[in-house]
Amino acid sequence: MKTQIRYGITVLLLTCLLLHQMATAAAPKDDVPSAFRTIIKKYSKSDKISGSLWQEVESNYTGKDRHYHNLEHLDNFYSQLLKCKDQIMDWETLVLAMVYHDVIYGSPDHRDEERSAELAVERLEQINFPEDKIEKCRELILATKAHALSKDMDTNLFNDADMSILGLERGIYKKYVQDVRLEYASSPQFDAGRKRILNYFLGMDRIFKTDVFYNLYESAARDNIKWELSTLPQ
Repeated sequence: MKTQIRYGITVLLLTCLLLHQMATAAAPKDDVPSAFRTIIKKYSKSDKISGSLWQEVESNYTGKDRHYHNLEHLDNFYSQLLKCKDQIMDWETLVLAMVYHDVIYGSPDHRDEERSAELAVERLEQINFPEDKIEKCRELILATKAHALSKDMDTNLFNDADMSILGLERGIYKKYVQDVRLEYASSPQFDAGRKRILNYFLGMDRIFKTDVFYNLYESAARDNIKWELSTLPQ
């Protein structure tokens, strides 16, 4: 009898484990590549196109000079957007704008946002993405130049998610500061330019324009920025 009970328990445990593994395998991934490719495939009707467009994006974001503006940045950006997904009116366009917003970085003419927007428009036209959404995608990418308050709430949520790194815990922020410095290692004016940017943020009435991100990160962001300023040459 005891042997039968032990056997029954073993079978039950193995069944539960198998069902868990099947459920996990069946659950769709919710990460940046999957989200991007799902949207692209919806309009292009092609796995090949969605795959090739992601490969292009991945190649750009994994360049040897990408220390902060890389795939890890996209992962954080996406995780922040998920926190406010229920407030976003046009999820598809925000995801695509997120993927393309830093696809061009370190361009010689310092027009990264414009060039990123141009590439996004070109690629989205190729898959017949709606014209009004393409224009919104372009505007979202260009909005990351100033992170100013917008009348469009999607834009504010987008910018706040992009800026969320400023309010993360100090260890993560320090890594961000190191990585940004590495990206501009060749610039003799880095410290002066960095101070201008940081003081620009501190001078804003609100760094984060939406309540959700303001409540999450505003206080910590200001503390992090003040800390970083204290480490820069006077």
